[in-house]
Amino acid sequence: MNKTAQGVLLAGMAAVAAMVAAPAWSQDASQPQAAVPASEAGADVPGRTLCDAPWFRSGSRVQMEGDGAMPMSITMTLRDATQRTSGCRAQLEVRSKSAMSALMGPPVVMDQEHAVNVARRTSTAQGSIESEHAVINARGRYARMFGEAAFKGSGVFNYAGMAIREGATLDGETFESSVSLKIYPLGSDEAVGTLRAQHASIIVGARHVGRRQTIETPMGRKECMPITYEKRTSLGPVLLGDDVVQVEPTLMEVTDWYCPAEAFVLRTEVRQKGKLQRVDVTSLERDSEVP
Repeated sequence: MNKTAQGVLLAGMAAVAAMVAAPAWSQDASQPQAAVPASEAGADVPGRTLCDAPWFRSGSRVQMEGDGAMPMSITMTLRDATQRTSGCRAQLEVRSKSAMSALMGPPVVMDQEHAVNVARRTSTAQGSIESEHAVINARGRYARMFGEAAFKGSGVFNYAGMAIREGATLDGETFESSVSLKIYPLGSDEAVGTLRAQHASIIVGARHVGRRQTIETPMGRKECMPITYEKRTSLGPVLLGDDVVQVEPTLMEVTDWYCPAEAFVLRTEVRQKGKLQRVDVTSLERDSEVP
């Protein structure tokens, strides 16, 4: 495999990995609440879903920065958010830069446009979050990629609708994703290949809420609670043209620092194969006017 082909593959894999992480935007719909009995800590709050998040409004924007083996910068913006009896929907824009630090090359830059639909939980059905036919536009050192992606999640959507209390154990969740991209050399409009991952998944195990602590964040000193769990990510078989590339699933130990006053996770620490990566929220704008 020549250098250009290697670059195309690496850029494509980074794009797929970043796309799989897209559901991380659905952080938390919880708001600070009055004390509840310990026996009810971590239970569902009736009627509360992601749709009720204080930031689920048109123009809300989150900026995150990550270090470690895959440094990243992610900006997520909601537009055209609307409420329905059965749930809610919004346009989600995700703009990201990510790179594999070991390669010391330029980052993969990717824009995503999702039409997100959230269905509320009912007495007979679990809630869901779904995006179909999202537009993906990515660019690496040797190539650019354009195509579609989709994801669907079920469970509690991180901390949506949960009474977050010290000592609680929260249920897990599952996301399934897919992506299909055409690959173009930089400076050319003629596709030279395709990249598809149709069975990517994220499985989050039961989460354990720790003791409230004061931590330093880019947004100042905050009182937050560490929530720990295992997260398993799989890209499934990745098709690069007609070739099948098997990517080893990853198992990560994750700590989310949930900060009740902000009703948001302001820091996530990920430990994988003995290495630690940290992703911090550096800006959280709610109900801002975005042109």
